[in-house]
Amino acid sequence: MQFSILIPTWNNRAYLQHCIDSIEKHSSFKHQIIVIVNEGADDTIKWLQQNKIEYIHHPKNVGICVGLNSVSKIIKKDYVVYLNDDM
Repeated sequence: MQFSILIPTWNNRAYLQHCIDSIEKHSSFKHQIIVIVNEGADDTIKWLQQNKIEYIHHPKNVGICVGLNSVSKIIKKDYVVYLNDDM
């Protein structure tokens, strides 16, 4: 079973990287990972581009609800998982 995994982040590249690495390491499926980047004042966007991970960028912190809703049109899987990168 594959999921679309939605991960909002706010200038938190180190935790985001650890979160995505863990998903990829511990899953036998290729899930769709979509990151919602709020602000992105660190090197999060560069890291996502280098690793070919889907993302939506909001120049200002729009919050979790707006951020999650903003990716609704690019979800490809039947099941959706919401995941925090820092919990």
